[in-house]
Amino acid sequence: MLLGFLALSLTGCQSGPDPRGMENENRNLHGVLEQQQQRIDDLTGERVRLHQQVRMLEAKLEKVQSTEEVVEEAKADISEQVRRALDRFKGDSDIEVEQTGSGYRLVLRESVLFKTGLANLTPEGRGALVRVAAALRQGGARISVEGHTDDVPVKRAETKRRFPRGNIELSVSRALSVWGYLVGAGKLDRARVSVAGFGPHRPRVPNTSETNRWKNRRVEILVEDR
Repeated sequence: MLLGFLALSLTGCQSGPDPRGMENENRNLHGVLEQQQQRIDDLTGERVRLHQQVRMLEAKLEKVQSTEEVVEEAKADISEQVRRALDRFKGDSDIEVEQTGSGYRLVLRESVLFKTGLANLTPEGRGALVRVAAALRQGGARISVEGHTDDVPVKRAETKRRFPRGNIELSVSRALSVWGYLVGAGKLDRARVSVAGFGPHRPRVPNTSETNRWKNRRVEILVEDR
């Protein structure tokens, strides 16, 4: 009896693992593997999409760089055209040309363009503007016409009647006269030409002498070629 009991006990202790438990564990592991494989597939697809986007962006960048090179070449051509055109004014006593950071500045004195207190162009002023228009007609450079005065207030009754707002209105009226002649007789594209008047607020030199005031009474034509 005792021997039989011991044998039965030993047999029970040596029984194997539960097959159903192993099957469940295998199913769980298989599910984990499928999830990991799906994750790998998703990452691979994302990598392909990102690679395609990078290639598209590189192509766009090459196109932009190519466009910028063309634009820079065009700007250089415009700059050279403007420079050659404005070289004509060397020695021209009516028109002073200065190079700026963005292009050129043409300075025309009041004594060339207008009579004192008036905004009507003189024959000499129209002749000077014909030469300016001929130099600037080619190309697409932006042009700004700016009127300036000295700091002496408008005093004459006739002048005050024409320009009740004083030097500001006088400077604007003169700039408009120049603008009108450039886009009219000068045949410049009006879309290229803007106009402004600053009165005495942007002097070239301090208004401390009559000579300096003479320098400040002017119209400037700014040419932005780049």
